[in-house]
Amino acid sequence: MEEKRTALVSRKSSKTGIGQRNREQIREAYATANPNLEVIPVKETVQAAGVPRKLRVCGYCRVSTETEQQQGSFELQVQDQERVIKANPAWEFAGIYADEGISATGVEKRKEFLRMIDDCKNGQIDLIITKSVSRFARNLVDCITYIRLLKNLSPPVGIYFQNDNLNTLDQSSEMMIAFMSCMAQEESAKKSEAVKYGVRKKFAVGIPRCPRLLGYDKDKDGNYFIVDDEARVVKYIFHYYLEGYSSIAIADSLTRAGIPTITGQSPIWCPGVVLSILRNEKYCGDIAMQKTFTKDYLTHKAVKNTGQVQAYLLHNHHPPIVSKTDWQRVQELLESWRTRARRKTRKQRKVFLVKKGRFAGYLIIDPSWTENYFE
Repeated sequence: MEEKRTALVSRKSSKTGIGQRNREQIREAYATANPNLEVIPVKETVQAAGVPRKLRVCGYCRVSTETEQQQGSFELQVQDQERVIKANPAWEFAGIYADEGISATGVEKRKEFLRMIDDCKNGQIDLIITKSVSRFARNLVDCITYIRLLKNLSPPVGIYFQNDNLNTLDQSSEMMIAFMSCMAQEESAKKSEAVKYGVRKKFAVGIPRCPRLLGYDKDKDGNYFIVDDEARVVKYIFHYYLEGYSSIAIADSLTRAGIPTITGQSPIWCPGVVLSILRNEKYCGDIAMQKTFTKDYLTHKAVKNTGQVQAYLLHNHHPPIVSKTDWQRVQELLESWRTRARRKTRKQRKVFLVKKGRFAGYLIIDPSWTENYFE
């Protein structure tokens, strides 16, 4: 006969009983002080010299364009932040870091921003002040990443946003900063779409963009006119390419002749520059619009338009330097060269194994041979 086992202590399975005991325990603890409880005081930080050290504070300023109006805003940011820092007796001025005419949707091109972060890592800065969250970053990921990076340094570095009255070292501010960063990023997205919309609407009615171009300059109304000295270089490039000279040979001859490039900074020509001139439809008087488009407003990377976005070709926009016949002949030669290069690449990659005959087991390395040759 089996013995019936019982628990040594009767336990309630109901969670209601546990909750009741917890409440009673809390009431008893507050009603009667525990004589066995010792309170250990918090250690106070003592300055080595006996005087509190001043916070080393820097300012960060940024505007995204270099227009006259924005230049005024930029100077106001610089002067205001320097005044605010120097007026605080508890702060030590650690300089102003400023990026002018730089977008905030990425940090790669913001040299002053990156220099400031490096100085923070090197222990030279305790606090950064900036106008707003959108001045610091309009990319949510970058904003949160750098806030946490600075906060995790030893000692931590805070960021104070003046307009928003937020300090990143305040634990309760992170959600608000994340929200405002998200709003700033959304604002950048809307601005990007508005700019693209405006540009595409101009293209649709035949108003192109006219960048600086070798062989041309622009008048006060933005219209191209031919610069004879530069136009001779363009004609030279087209003429000798039609005569059978390669882009490498043409670039070498221009370099040896000391002809300056369009930037004027270097007399050294490369074949890629020669090819870009040969492919540019503007030299026959036409303008192709929307050759590229920006796929991601955060990276600002231009992608070649192969049909994803509506494109336009404006004929006879300005005086040509070369005839349309010569320009078209050059395009045919360039396409023929590309076709030959592709075929050569495909042939070089064709390697196969001989399966029959006296050479069975050997690899064919000459693409002109065929399997039938060894049968």
